Amino acid sequence: MTEKQLETPIITTKLLKMQKSLPPQSIYTKSNDGLQLHYFFYENPSSKACCLLLHGFTNDAHMFDVVANCLSEKMNVLAFDFRGHGDSDWDKEERYQHADLMADVFTLINRFDFTQWHFVGHSLGARVAMLTIEKFQLSPSSLTIIDTGPEVNAIGVRKVRKDAENTPMTFESIEAYYQFLSRIYFLADPERLKYLAQFGLKNLNGQLVAKTDPAFTRALWKADSNQGNANDLKKPLEHDLWQTLNQITCPTLILRGQASAILTQTTAEEMQARLANATLTIVPGAGHALMLDNHEYFEQALCAFIGKNLQR
Repeated sequence: MTEKQLETPIITTKLLKMQKSLPPQSIYTKSNDGLQLHYFFYENPSSKACCLLLHGFTNDAHMFDVVANCLSEKMNVLAFDFRGHGDSDWDKEERYQHADLMADVFTLINRFDFTQWHFVGHSLGARVAMLTIEKFQLSPSSLTIIDTGPEVNAIGVRKVRKDAENTPMTFESIEAYYQFLSRIYFLADPERLKYLAQFGLKNLNGQLVAKTDPAFTRALWKADSNQGNANDLKKPLEHDLWQTLNQITCPTLILRGQASAILTQTTAEEMQARLANATLTIVPGAGHALMLDNHEYFEQALCAFIGKNLQR
């Protein structure tokens, strides 16, 4: 069998103009349980601050490429691929619980001696960020929670799970993968989605497959439940995350897509009230994937917030 080849990713002219810094370092590190984990490091030697970017379920670090370049002009940036995602290893033992992801994040940041941290998480990444801060008693300079909360919309969560479970086993090409993604991210800027699709497949035994381990879905959700609420997840429960919010004191930005099917306005407002120092920003014309749907608004809001809280 002739192995299928992935085309070299091409950054479009529009995206190239937005990328102002040097390409990041692509680095692999070991988890505590022996997996190879991948991250991008955008180094800024003039700064002792670092922004940690954590992607959502079935996504990878490339989701943040453009905003990472923007942020790296003033600080260091780490964009992490969770285990079972992106260019990190799939775990044969299916250790994909939130506790495993939290341990990976804590191990990663302990490799650096930055004096301040800014945590940014989208969806699953935001849950992991919140729980990591609370469990390990971290004191970040800021936290950005992107379109998720302790309580989530049942219809939206069922769609996320169904999309993951219905991902084809193989794809004929990057174009076929892009067409699949476009049916999921129907509000996304096509140019951004095409760019993302270029990084979403890998060659496995001569076939092009999505980089997210299918076992991650089985590990994340209860096998006998499909209610679509936060308690449908094996861990954490709604109560755990609400309690976590009560412990977070750093400046926090909550970004919610105006048309989000995951985070309701009511839950977002309750999160803002529970947090000690929170700002709620609604991103117009966006659903759950803010960085694809209305990327300019998202990037401006995030960079402005972190810049405001960047300690000189």
